Amino acid sequence: MERFYFWPTNPAASIFALWVVSQIFLYAARVPMHRALREVGRLLGGVFRVGARWCRGLAAAAARRDHEMIVEMGKGDTEAKIGREFHRIEGAFAKELARYPDLHRKLDDVVTKIDADFQECATAAPAAPGWTEAVAAVAKMPPNMDGTVKKVLEEIQKSAAAGEKKALQEFRETTAKRHKILSSMAPAWKEVQKIATEVSRAVSGALEATKRIDGYMTSYEQVRADDKNATRAIGWNATQLFVVSLLVMAVAMGGAFVNFNLIALPMSELVPSGNRIAGMPVATVAALVIVLMEIAAGVFAMEMLGITSFFPKLELIPRSRRRIILVVAVGGLLMLACIEASLAILREQIVESSTALKASLAGVREHPVARTATSRIPVIGQA
Repeated sequence: MERFYFWPTNPAASIFALWVVSQIFLYAARVPMHRALREVGRLLGGVFRVGARWCRGLAAAAARRDHEMIVEMGKGDTEAKIGREFHRIEGAFAKELARYPDLHRKLDDVVTKIDADFQECATAAPAAPGWTEAVAAVAKMPPNMDGTVKKVLEEIQKSAAAGEKKALQEFRETTAKRHKILSSMAPAWKEVQKIATEVSRAVSGALEATKRIDGYMTSYEQVRADDKNATRAIGWNATQLFVVSLLVMAVAMGGAFVNFNLIALPMSELVPSGNRIAGMPVATVAALVIVLMEIAAGVFAMEMLGITSFFPKLELIPRSRRRIILVVAVGGLLMLACIEASLAILREQIVESSTALKASLAGVREHPVARTATSRIPVIGQA
């Protein structure tokens, strides 16, 4: 620093002289420096404007692609829902309408039979043939008659009374028989009512499905028409779904990590400890495989329940096969849970043995150890 002094023996005067010279130089260079700074600022401003224009175009392209993606996602989701509802309606109608011909024929037979029975029950008692003319002829006979005519009339009265009594008895027997036939039709009426209730339930389900399809079609038309409200709603639903899925994945990954650490120790006692796969111990790989199998079984179970849609082609298989896959996935989860519960018991035994060994090596004669058979906390936590 002293080599820049004009007078090394007088630093203060040298510093003052340097300050005066610098001020004179800066005053003389102020116009070129202002011009240079202005040009540099103009150059940087142009560069920043070009960068801002490029960023604006990139943001517009990203927004346009995002809008197109949201619209396509909304179309695909709505189409999948409509297809699923049509598939359900097809299955329901194929099952219910297949019984319609038998039901229709049965209803026709029952109605025809019941109508005939009612028609027969409604018939009046048949009048005795010729009795009207005979009674009219007897009524026109003169009152002054002899004993023979009177006796004949009495016999005619007795015969008419007996015929009337017999006709009424036959009518009562016939009516009772028809009523018995009608009473025997009660089970058939109950069966018809039951089938009609089932058909009504199926039709109600179909009507509800058509209402849902109508709502889906309205949403689909709004999405195809590029309605802003529909697009905004789809974007908001996608954001909510993303946040919820992110939280669920974080919880699942945390659970998988804890589960992996819980079964890594007992797996080291079940597999050879000296072998390695890609530089990793076999016990670690085996524990990782069990955890991944649980994740795969859980994914298939969620897929069959309709909660997720990682495999769209699985939605097209029949419902019976979906139930089979769901049962297999849930059975696999239960089996893996039982395996991990047994590994938890083995882990407790290993920890107990290790603790007892350390205590014996430290010279502790009595060391309280909890009984593994009565400790259910690790087993429940593992399951």
